[in-house]
Amino acid sequence: MKVANKIIEVLSLGVDAKATKETATKIKQFTIVSIPSIFIYLLLGISSSNTFNALPLALNFTVFTISFILVLQVLLSGKLSWQGLTLSIIYSLGILLNIFIGYTNVNLALALAFLPVILYKSCSYNSANLLIISYILVLSIFLYLTPTLGLPTQHLFYQNRLVLIISYSLYVLAISIITFFRDRQFQELEKRYLELQNEINKRTDYLAKLSHDIRTPLNNIVIVSNILTKQVHDDKQRDLVDTIQASSNNLMSILNNMFDMSISDMSQDTSLQMPFDLQNTLNNTFRLFGTQAGTVGFSFKFDDRLPKTLLGDPVKLKQIFLNIVESIIKSKSTPKVIIDIRLSKMHESENNVDIFAEVTTNTPLLLHHADGVSATTNGSNSSMLSNQVFIEMLDLKIASKLVKENGGRLNVKLSSNDAQISFNFKLLKIPTTITEEQIEESQQQQFTQQESNVTQQTAPTTNASKLENANVLLVEDNLINQKIVLLSLKKVVKNIDVAVNGKEALDKFGTSKYDIILMDVQMPIMNGFVAAKKIRELEESSNSHTPIIAITANALMGDREECLAAGMDDYISKPFQIEVLIQKMKNLLEKNS
Repeated sequence: MKVANKIIEVLSLGVDAKATKETATKIKQFTIVSIPSIFIYLLLGISSSNTFNALPLALNFTVFTISFILVLQVLLSGKLSWQGLTLSIIYSLGILLNIFIGYTNVNLALALAFLPVILYKSCSYNSANLLIISYILVLSIFLYLTPTLGLPTQHLFYQNRLVLIISYSLYVLAISIITFFRDRQFQELEKRYLELQNEINKRTDYLAKLSHDIRTPLNNIVIVSNILTKQVHDDKQRDLVDTIQASSNNLMSILNNMFDMSISDMSQDTSLQMPFDLQNTLNNTFRLFGTQAGTVGFSFKFDDRLPKTLLGDPVKLKQIFLNIVESIIKSKSTPKVIIDIRLSKMHESENNVDIFAEVTTNTPLLLHHADGVSATTNGSNSSMLSNQVFIEMLDLKIASKLVKENGGRLNVKLSSNDAQISFNFKLLKIPTTITEEQIEESQQQQFTQQESNVTQQTAPTTNASKLENANVLLVEDNLINQKIVLLSLKKVVKNIDVAVNGKEALDKFGTSKYDIILMDVQMPIMNGFVAAKKIRELEESSNSHTPIIAITANALMGDREECLAAGMDDYISKPFQIEVLIQKMKNLLEKNS
């Protein structure tokens, strides 16, 4: 076996390095079949030299030479396209021409037997079948026309008509054998496909469960941090809560990227404009990495020309810097990295300030490729790659997206000595008419302003009153989730009933009138899909319609469509901002009135 592999390796002339694995295998098979076949013509040429007839000698050596060049070209180029078909045509024409000139012997019969093998390794399955059938017809006609053409008849193929029968039998046998192995190969491929499909289904189910299990507690963190921010008045404590929110939002974006999902409802929430101390906010953000003092160091330089307090969204600003710093730490090429952060003023107008942020490292970064191989950046490679490629490799998609939403652009510059990530962002100036007391009051009430989405602040006030007086049914089996939703909605909704599964929801729906239903999907006894369908069936007799919003941690592709197909009116995936849910409830109540 080792000797055979060595021979194949020698004959293949290193084709593995020139072609893909599949193409290399096909070329090796083609070579193994072709070389013995074309050497038959070499034997025919040698044996014809004893007959002192130059015609068969020239014919067979020509066929051998051309065929050998074609095989050699396939091996050297690592490609098998027109060469295979050309070899098959030359090979078959060589047989016919030998018959035509009356030069036949055992070697030619052997070439005739090799022909179907050559065809099947040179062409596709269907093309090989067509060529074999065509060749048999041509050969039959040619042999029967030989006497009428006055050609020599004292040779094996004319004297013994059994040759045709043998040829037919050989070709039919070849077709049968190839078809048998082809069908068997298809069966094996089908079996492997089914096994692979089952494995993919298992992994998909596992990822769906993993996504669901992560999103549920993450949703609680997001909502509780929102509630805490409304209640906390101390600047340091509020800053910590903002950091929790920024980290939660980054985790949400990472989760979406992991499962290749569409943009979450969270990302639809617009930025909040509130007064905050820019320098202190970023200082507190970098202090989070204090536990990594042995591996990470920070140098923060703040432009004195920048105002101390500005208007903007500190949570999203923290998201940007957290994403950049975490990416640098993850990609650092040395045990210790110093991160230098500089903020400078680019432009200042009457209402806003354009700020330029530059994050520089003292060491190069490792680029993490898709195949899992990491490479340190160098000057030549860096110049060849685009800015977007760096963003993808360093996993800076979160920062890039948020900077772009603010009207700026994230730029990455890598070299063999250091790395530089820069971006510009815009913050609003605080009007001079606002006093310090007003700023403090604004900070304390920041999230009260967020109860209505900024893009929909012009919505009629009747929506709020409708929501406040609405009868809401919350269908949720998890007690913690129940508590958090109730805490979040208690200031905007007076009447909320709770059902722990779809069966209990149906019972309550049959005895009470509800204006809107918040429906979980995964529940015991009866899930949300079945409950929604049965509610819609009950409503057909009364010609009524109660809006249903799916609140679920199922956020993979197709989950939204499945909820809508079950009869639900809207869908929100965990984790979500409570303001988004409130706005959806208002919209459905207004639409249903």
